[in-house]
Amino acid sequence: RAGVAPAPTTYQTFVGLDLRRASRDDAAAALRLVTDDAARLTQGAPALGDTEPEIAANPAGLTVTAGIARQLLERVGLHDRIPPQLAPIPAFATDRFEDPWEQTDLLLQVGSDDPLTLAHTVRMLTKDLSTLTTVRWVQPGFRSPSPALPGSHASRNLMGQVDGTVNPRAGTPDFDEVVWLPDGSHWWANGTVLVLRRIRMLLDPWEILDRSAQEAVIGRRLDTGAPIGAMVESDPVPFDGTDDRGLPLIAQDAHVRVAHAKTTPEMILRRPYSYDAGMRDGTNDVGLLFAAYMQDPRTSFIPMQQRIAASDAFNRWNTTIGSASYLLPGGVPEGGVIGEAAFA
Repeated sequence: RAGVAPAPTTYQTFVGLDLRRASRDDAAAALRLVTDDAARLTQGAPALGDTEPEIAANPAGLTVTAGIARQLLERVGLHDRIPPQLAPIPAFATDRFEDPWEQTDLLLQVGSDDPLTLAHTVRMLTKDLSTLTTVRWVQPGFRSPSPALPGSHASRNLMGQVDGTVNPRAGTPDFDEVVWLPDGSHWWANGTVLVLRRIRMLLDPWEILDRSAQEAVIGRRLDTGAPIGAMVESDPVPFDGTDDRGLPLIAQDAHVRVAHAKTTPEMILRRPYSYDAGMRDGTNDVGLLFAAYMQDPRTSFIPMQQRIAASDAFNRWNTTIGSASYLLPGGVPEGGVIGEAAFA
């Protein structure tokens, strides 16, 4: 469960790959290569054929997680092995997808606290997989190594917002119910579903707003992350609260109200990573790699995103330009292969 349950690493790169041939054997072979490389590199040992073994000596919290897409199982004729939870993610009204940030057959999620280690690991994995797969996209992201506030589990994004406040905590029953697929005999048991969204932040129009307007759009204070009308980040959002004029503290279209999960099955584990892709059309191309982990997007992510697309005030200042979803298989014992049962 590395890459999901532990605290997020400072740097994380997502790599989308497509199989060169729609072959069950090639899919299994690719996962064997990933498993072998990951087993070595995460322990500070070089991968087989590593031409820069000295870099591998410092894993710095390295994690390697593999994802299998619904479309891959369909391509190789394994329709009966598609988990019901790996449901197609519909197009939402606010989506504006751009090439190449869309669905791929396989995903590599690689995280480390050392960017050199991370770059070396991505290089080794993609090089070893090059005869079986083509790289469709690479999405590197970063977080601040320091929390947004003392004692916080959240980080700040490039809009200055405290991002990731309401999240289930690893080791709790809520976390298990939100994230992990039930134990059982299926190949996907104890795994999780990842929905990865690439969200471009429209900083130029956002920064025209004064601070109070920005806070009203989100429903939280920028300095403390506290809900408007509350004191600290962890306080419940006062959805029914009013100000001294009798007006709602939290607007009906504020992001925190629209995105709010009322029950545990509606929750997701949010792991936001910022990205900076340089300049585009005279402005900064920056945003968020929004990684959401969940047991079932049909009861959590999809309804939430439908609400956001329909009525979230924040839609004016961000655009989703990419989306993909994957089943991340559960961990394997020593000598096992990630996801091997899917293609056996």
